[in-house]
Amino acid sequence: MKKKIIGILLVFVVLFLGIKYCSGQTSADKLKEGDLIFHTSNSEQSPLIQYATGSVLSHCGIIIEKSDGLYVLEATGKLKLTPLQEFINRGKGKQWWANRVIDKPIKVKYRHLLGRRYDTSFKPGNNLFYCSELLHHIYKTQFGIELCKYRKVSDYYLIGLKKTLKKRGINLNQEVVAPIDIYNSDKAKTI
Repeated sequence: MKKKIIGILLVFVVLFLGIKYCSGQTSADKLKEGDLIFHTSNSEQSPLIQYATGSVLSHCGIIIEKSDGLYVLEATGKLKLTPLQEFINRGKGKQWWANRVIDKPIKVKYRHLLGRRYDTSFKPGNNLFYCSELLHHIYKTQFGIELCKYRKVSDYYLIGLKKTLKKRGINLNQEVVAPIDIYNSDKAKTI
């Protein structure tokens, strides 16, 4: 019990420091296609992702430029385009953070991904995607850039979560990538 309380306190300290560290925001007008955008989601699984990863970041997407403005390609119930401001407004406190991987103009091929279901069991290679897996997949398949290495689920902080993971069909040995793993990529720089 003492270990669990210490672990929970440690996670809250990391979350607090993460908020302090990530408090600077760029202006939305500096974003361009291919940029990665992150926020703290209001979804039911957000606190679990934050707890397991020790990060305030629990959701991410990729910027898509269309003639009528900026959108975020994201994996929620289904893979979809969300107007940028709607994505920002949906995050806790309307706070968001962004990274850029490629400085030159790029075009993301995304139409073939729209409408695919969200991968609730975070299984790799099943043609379903969760948010950070989507970003990793796009950069690896379209631009030849591996944003980060996948990690085993057991590498994350899981005290008190194993029953929930089992219920969702998530194996402790399966490999996943979390929003904070993408955010911390050495291939990306904060903008």
